[in-house]
Amino acid sequence: MRILSLFFAHDANCTLLEDGQPVAVLEKERLTRKKHDRGPLEMEPILEAYGWRPDSIDLVVFNPYIVRKDRGRFQWHVEGADYREREDYHEDGWSGPVEGRCSRHTLHLLGRRYDAVAVDHHVAHVAGALFTSPFEEAGVLSADGGGDDRMCALALGRGNRIEDIEYGWGYEGKNVQLNIGSVWASIGQHHFGMRRLEGAGKLMGLASYGAARAPWLPLLKEQMLRRPYRPLPLERFGWRHGPVLDPGDVFAQDLCATLQRLTTDLYLEGAARLAGRYGAKKAVMTGGCSMNCIANTAVHRSGLFSDTWVPAQPHDGGLSLGQALFAWHHLLDRPRTPEAWTPYLGTDAGAIDVSVLPEILDYLEEGKTVGLCFGRAESGPRALGHRSILMDPRLSGGKDHLNDRVKHREWYRPFAPMVLGNCGVPSKYMSYILSLDAGEVPAVTHVDGTSRPQVVTEADDPFIFALLTAWKERTGCPMLLNTSFNSREPLVDTVEQARATWRRTDLDVLVTPAGIQTDKLGDP
Repeated sequence: MRILSLFFAHDANCTLLEDGQPVAVLEKERLTRKKHDRGPLEMEPILEAYGWRPDSIDLVVFNPYIVRKDRGRFQWHVEGADYREREDYHEDGWSGPVEGRCSRHTLHLLGRRYDAVAVDHHVAHVAGALFTSPFEEAGVLSADGGGDDRMCALALGRGNRIEDIEYGWGYEGKNVQLNIGSVWASIGQHHFGMRRLEGAGKLMGLASYGAARAPWLPLLKEQMLRRPYRPLPLERFGWRHGPVLDPGDVFAQDLCATLQRLTTDLYLEGAARLAGRYGAKKAVMTGGCSMNCIANTAVHRSGLFSDTWVPAQPHDGGLSLGQALFAWHHLLDRPRTPEAWTPYLGTDAGAIDVSVLPEILDYLEEGKTVGLCFGRAESGPRALGHRSILMDPRLSGGKDHLNDRVKHREWYRPFAPMVLGNCGVPSKYMSYILSLDAGEVPAVTHVDGTSRPQVVTEADDPFIFALLTAWKERTGCPMLLNTSFNSREPLVDTVEQARATWRRTDLDVLVTPAGIQTDKLGDP
């Protein structure tokens, strides 16, 4: 059975699922080179590339929410009332079976009529996280900047079903919803001049430079509940120098640190509600806010759960996968085997042979930066080896060199390591933090003494595992710096894009299935 799943809001993406297995999970920004791109994907060439035809699709799954400015861009027609027209749709703090947040339709698309299912935003987040996790049963915590008029949810899943979902974490009331994600985005946008969808990720790095100020916590919480999209009233925080903040200023750093403390506190509060309401023994965190490694780690170490998990695609770029898995498992009642899914579900750049390892290690030992582009691209916001830039983490000036000369990004943003074996947190996708010795690996140790690792085993990726193993044998160091292969652009998707980024930055070495390149002047 073939399921085509579509999500066309920001971070638009599609999933091709065949008999419950992913053929492809593709994010539009990787194809168009526009960060967080929204709107319909060009589906005909995508289907053709993976050997699908429009008449071979059995079911289409989609999210029906379309903002007004996008209405003219959609080439579909939907028959039937969707779940948003239910009488209880806007009910404060609604909870109940997930069947109340999906609906069946006939969809006109690609010149054909399809049986279709519309799926709520947070139901898709929950399904994508639960059904790609290694847990048979778990509570799920979801939080982001909002989707389908809801900003957070708690749910319980067993086997191939989501048994119940509750919106609001107990905070919903008349015109009041807890919106963690939008306050991060709004502070980035209104006070640091950042693009709205990029502020949270940047300010999480800045937060570690500051100290949380307790009197500011209720002010930020009020903002999350009542004015999440508006600028902060900075005068209430004692700031009288205008709306624009300098990342180097103590006030700006402390503001971010306080926002981080509040986010962590709220995650712990939501986790306690999840454990108490559902009796969950294990927890999965998802939604864009669950890219916050500090909050995730606090939940993991809270003692509320025996184990936790964060998927490779917690952001909206994973919603089409969640929608497809919800239809396959929950609606069609197909069984599942609890296991951690591979994140390598995107465009295939071609295979690479382990024979290149010695030369890569030579360059890394010389202090060179090495760009890798091979195999299927990572699905999700973190580079996990297939579209990565690597460097020796022991280099004292490595972080500044990468930020200034290769990535061209803010000075305060940290870098993460890929690490061999177990390190105490289930961080296969850079979703948790651990403490490191800055004296040993300064390039991947943040100012607060932590880092967000990618834990690698041979089952995760044989080539990356072999690379790390050989590096440890040669140097004694069990990790390499790993950052996304991009420079103010989406993650590179193809060898051609990787070569273009290599040419226009100070990245030293390019490794692709075509070989190893170091001479940019001689590059065709």
